[in-house]
Amino acid sequence: MKRKMKKLCVCAVLCFLMLSPFTLFAGGQREGSAAGNGGGKPKVTLWATGSDNVRMLFEKLIDEYNAKPGSTSVVELQFVMSGSGGQTLSDRIAAAKLAGKTDTDFDLLAENGSALASYVDKAGGDLFVPLDFSKIPNYANVKMKSGFFTDCVVPYRGTTVVMAYDSVRLPNPPKTWAELDAWITSHPGRFAYNPPGSGGSGAGFVNLALYKDLPPEAKVSTDEKWVEQWGPGWDWLKSIHPYLYTSGGKVVYPNKNQGTLDLLINKEVDLIPAWADQVLTNISRGILPESTKIYQLTPALNGTDVVLAVPNIGGGAEKTYDFINFMISPAAQKICLETIFAVPVIDASLIDSTYKTMVKDLDISGFSVISNGKLGDVRNQYWDKNIARLP
Repeated sequence: MKRKMKKLCVCAVLCFLMLSPFTLFAGGQREGSAAGNGGGKPKVTLWATGSDNVRMLFEKLIDEYNAKPGSTSVVELQFVMSGSGGQTLSDRIAAAKLAGKTDTDFDLLAENGSALASYVDKAGGDLFVPLDFSKIPNYANVKMKSGFFTDCVVPYRGTTVVMAYDSVRLPNPPKTWAELDAWITSHPGRFAYNPPGSGGSGAGFVNLALYKDLPPEAKVSTDEKWVEQWGPGWDWLKSIHPYLYTSGGKVVYPNKNQGTLDLLINKEVDLIPAWADQVLTNISRGILPESTKIYQLTPALNGTDVVLAVPNIGGGAEKTYDFINFMISPAAQKICLETIFAVPVIDASLIDSTYKTMVKDLDISGFSVISNGKLGDVRNQYWDKNIARLP
């Protein structure tokens, strides 16, 4: 039965690949020569996903790299905005892999380490190429080693979901899960989170509700047996539903990570789960007031390293090594820190920046990692059907 189901799933993906013009024209088929336009240097297409601040970060990093006289490739960016409602990046790569394509432009992938399991679930365990770290000399300075597919990835920054609040309107935010529960129900309409399928901050919040009382091994497992243990978490999410942000007399879940941040910016709510880098970026730009603060809940919300990995359906690892090495150089780490307040993966003493103080409390060793692979889709489908439709 399982074998039959697997064949049906593969057929479904292949049919989608053949029928979808989106896939054919917007995802992965290499166009023409592999050579770039930088004086004969090979082109490396970097695929990334996330919010708009991540897109802006990569544009800056790639401009810096391509302008280097000694760079050995020309990097181009393909960015898939999270929560846009289209085909996910993992689906696009899986479709190409299952269709037997081996010469796509999926040369390099930037993704949360905790999300890689979903790619392997869909595309197979051999999706990522083992790396030759001797060709990445700056890797010797990397202090943050990934807990996922260690032989195939290089972390380039850390990130975590935190609680964000306005310290003027909320001088004493709830610090524990029990305090949060009591605060939400005693302050109707002042808390919000985005749907888990529309962005990582909402997914991190829902994940914590589902996993906080489960054993540690459940948090890094894709075994469907754990879905049966999500009941208390779903019950809690249903219980707080009537006390969440409302608009027009109805509970509204803001779309994407930015949607939740916008409610905090507009003072329509006082407390939200949010990516730390997004909050700090908005504070630095004056979009959020300096009275905006972040902290970590007990137990902690989801955090992860963000890594670079080479799919085995692109142009190969060799031409990507120089850019990967650049990404973990002090110069690139400074750009990551000063552009989106990314947690550095190298010793902070190697980075010349006053911004280091802004992230000094975001120690990756304290991150709570949840990597549930294909179960993320199960979670999103249940939430869409049973939480979003509550009156």
